[in-house]
Amino acid sequence: MRRFYPYTVNEVLLIKIIYGAASIQGVFLAWLLFRSRLNQPANRILGAVLAVISFHLVLVGFDERDFFMAFPHLSRISWALGSLYGPLVFLFICYLTRAQVKPWLKWLMFAPFLVIFVELLPYYLQSAEAKRAYLDAFDAASRDDFGWINQFSSLLQIGFVAGNLFFYLHLEKKRSEEFSAIEAVRVGWLRQFLVFLAAITFFGVLVFFARLWEIPILSAFYRFHFIGVVFLFYWLSYKALTRPVLFGIVSEQEAESLPDPGKKYSRSGLEAGQLNEIFDKVKAVLEEGHLYRSNDLTLTQLSDTAGLPRHQVSQAINTLYNGNFFDLVNDYRIEEFIRQAGSPDKKHLSQLGIALESGFSSKASFYAVFKKKTGMTPAEYLEGERVSPPS
Repeated sequence: MRRFYPYTVNEVLLIKIIYGAASIQGVFLAWLLFRSRLNQPANRILGAVLAVISFHLVLVGFDERDFFMAFPHLSRISWALGSLYGPLVFLFICYLTRAQVKPWLKWLMFAPFLVIFVELLPYYLQSAEAKRAYLDAFDAASRDDFGWINQFSSLLQIGFVAGNLFFYLHLEKKRSEEFSAIEAVRVGWLRQFLVFLAAITFFGVLVFFARLWEIPILSAFYRFHFIGVVFLFYWLSYKALTRPVLFGIVSEQEAESLPDPGKKYSRSGLEAGQLNEIFDKVKAVLEEGHLYRSNDLTLTQLSDTAGLPRHQVSQAINTLYNGNFFDLVNDYRIEEFIRQAGSPDKKHLSQLGIALESGFSSKASFYAVFKKKTGMTPAEYLEGERVSPPS
């Protein structure tokens, strides 16, 4: 409900067609991301973002008296949805880039949504008849859409998109050498996505306040304040069709079509023999010092311990290993877990306890990495080891 000025029939119909078609596209993309078995849980978080936006788009597209009189319990739902996007996108960034963020900080991001939801809860709990009585004077009800809740939510969205973009740029600058070829492409796409998201958010908020303050010309664009979301959905669809490996929709075997990771280091001047020496030294440092047991180990710390330039360590790992820095370290952690799980000295520890001692930071990351590496859960793997006859 965001209208207190008349639309022509053609404008209303056009908005319904454009927003309705885009919301169907968004739901289809969300479905693809949810069913993908690769690149999780980042894909599922992005799928949740698209699903929520699609629902929001329907509410905006059908924002008229007859619709909400027929479905009164959908009124004011859009007031709370806007405060969900920033926290969900933040989680998406964290999982896609493997950023180490405290769990409490991730949950804290949802505090504004909870505040708005609690504020709106008395209205949500009203009966359909009470809501229809309120909505019957639709022009007056529409003016409430520009009250403090949506003003606060709009400013909150600006803060989140700016914060998420700066957070990502900081990560990209700090960890660009740690990404493999596929991850580098995905992270590059993430930059485009965040910039796109920032642009459409700034436009939407700008015309919202323009309509609130009745600023000439700009306020006329308010009827299409969600048009940027339409372009976002079709841009994402184009990316999903042309580069499905970005989202893990298809197997990463398609990575063969990506640029050769060696080209990233074409100007480094290191020869194959030098790369082998660097890689051997890196493995020796990891094994002798058991550095992989540190759950916050970074490429910079490994490079400093080895006494080698960070970019050379990154090049050696990405060129000679079937994965990147994280894959190498996690493989050592899995081997350590398997070794400790078979040790009588560790019988008093649970599987999670052993995993934490091996360097994993959480149960979720341990299970995800272990299953990706072995194709089995830790319990299934260890059970197989116990029943297997000696060779």
